[in-house]
Amino acid sequence: MIRKYLKSISWLRILVIKCRRVSYYFRVKFLIRLAKLYQEREIKRIQNNTIEGKKINVVFLVLYRSIWKVDLVFKEMMKDERYNPCIVVIPRTNTVDPLSEAKETYEYFKSKGYKTKLAYQDGKWQDLELVNKIDLVFFSIPYKNTEDKYLINSLYRKVCCYVPYFEQIDKDYDVHFNGLTENLCWKIFQINKIHKDIAAKFSYNKGMNIDVVGYTATEPLYNDSIVESNPWKCKNLKKIIIAPHHSIDKNTDLSNATFLETYKTLQLLPKLYENYACFAFKPHPLLKEKLYEHPEWGIERTNKYWKFWEEQHNTQIENAGYIDLFKSSDAMIHDCSSFIIEYLYVNKPCLYLNPNVRNQLNAYGVIGFDAITKSYCNNDIIDFVEKVISGVADAPQYEQNVSLIPQASPSKSVMRILNSELFKIKDNEI
Repeated sequence: MIRKYLKSISWLRILVIKCRRVSYYFRVKFLIRLAKLYQEREIKRIQNNTIEGKKINVVFLVLYRSIWKVDLVFKEMMKDERYNPCIVVIPRTNTVDPLSEAKETYEYFKSKGYKTKLAYQDGKWQDLELVNKIDLVFFSIPYKNTEDKYLINSLYRKVCCYVPYFEQIDKDYDVHFNGLTENLCWKIFQINKIHKDIAAKFSYNKGMNIDVVGYTATEPLYNDSIVESNPWKCKNLKKIIIAPHHSIDKNTDLSNATFLETYKTLQLLPKLYENYACFAFKPHPLLKEKLYEHPEWGIERTNKYWKFWEEQHNTQIENAGYIDLFKSSDAMIHDCSSFIIEYLYVNKPCLYLNPNVRNQLNAYGVIGFDAITKSYCNNDIIDFVEKVISGVADAPQYEQNVSLIPQASPSKSVMRILNSELFKIKDNEI
């Protein structure tokens, strides 16, 4: 009797899950059609405004500075008098102090000379239209890590765009390619054909809103731009980045973080090589908060560990962008999935701390994973650092002929597409 009852509960749960998925499918398909109608109307309105000489008001929604991946697009718009780009800083709700973090992010972009507004006014987070006039919206992440008013489900009536905030290299296709943002945005500016083909297979809109342009975030790593500012404390030593991921909870197929197994060895490195190497500790923004909640870590222990990386003469903590950091570095040690590809653009030695994730990677991720050195134990970390210091560490070694760099500038490709659509300009006229 009990067994039959349990089986019936299991069957019922499966039925509920299937019903929810079917319901979500029809809801998203309806919203896709509805969003398209609104977008067509908005585009006509924008086109009419441009004929009258009005500027296009573009809002870039940013939660925190380390996910800013469209810097060159923003600069291109600043140079084009037909656009009025503005960064609007919105809250990251999965952090301890959203307002404090938002204020820091606001000050960071203001210091770069960018037009920036904080969405917090009069003691509350404002509706977007109250903060800035909107024609075009650029999302920085697709997840529900902010207030609902700043998500695609509230903004799909606008002309919305999204540039992926990381190199999508794993097989979690439903999360990365079939969310509301991916389905409802007017334009998704994707990295390459591998991603477009994945979207065509797994997203409800069949990837019809995707334009392949390359990755705007990595463009400064291989173009002719110089290092704007050398961020390293000890410029005369070997410069090694340590970038641990946040996925210590192991709740997904690509929970690849090794921090709980490697943190002691990583902390040894500055002492072992204090006269030979400088180490930039660049943790994922979520790692600290997850350690705060970890039963064996907590706030005090986590803060002490972070303080160590702040205080040694040959260590530093990096929480902002990484372009200058990557370009001026000599090597990287990490277990962050997106950096598997992104660090390849500087063609420098890289040690990946989790050798067991290859089967969870898509074809694009495998290219990067196979090209870099893997660590199988903590001694491999020390061996890698010694090789970097000696100048004999291996640069990425590709198993096949691989060209990561697109023929055209990704940021200029984005602008070409926008101009073509919003100003009715043909490609040969741009």
